[in-house]
Amino acid sequence: MDDKMEVLKEIAEREYRFFERLQPTNSECKREKTFKFMRISRFYPYSLETMLSYLNDLIEAEKEGRNPLYEKYACMEGRLEIPEDKRGLIERIVQIEKSWIEELHGKYPHAIENKPEFQRYLACELSTFSVQTLERYLEDVERAKEAGKNLALESYLYTFSRLGYSSLEDVEEKFKKRTLQK
Repeated sequence: MDDKMEVLKEIAEREYRFFERLQPTNSECKREKTFKFMRISRFYPYSLETMLSYLNDLIEAEKEGRNPLYEKYACMEGRLEIPEDKRGLIERIVQIEKSWIEELHGKYPHAIENKPEFQRYLACELSTFSVQTLERYLEDVERAKEAGKNLALESYLYTFSRLGYSSLEDVEEKFKKRTLQK
């Protein structure tokens, strides 16, 4: 499986199967198509190598009878700790991604949220990845940062282009008008 989009679809499919087992109450997330679209968008900017590694993590979790999505939400609720051997990698990734979100929120405050729980969510999600996947993920974010790229921007551009927007400026304008109408 070498085509990146096929790998992303397989990841989204496997994650959705794990997610269904949680019996979610959020009606938007329960929509399979929406869930899969958001997960593909989330991972779209990352390398094929990183995504293949993460796909392998999901396959291994299933073989072991684990549910990584349950683990992520249990971590967010404070019922599971981030494993010690992953903390350093996760902290480095979160710092870079936090700076990207802050930059985007500064430019597009209506379109891009910068909620405090973003860091916790990201850290808990990353805690379900293997060390090998985290190392590859960190390589992706560090390489992007060194090249002056913002992978969060790439993810949002992918998402909004699929929703029919031509730019983040268009999204910002629409969300700004919606805010003013409230």
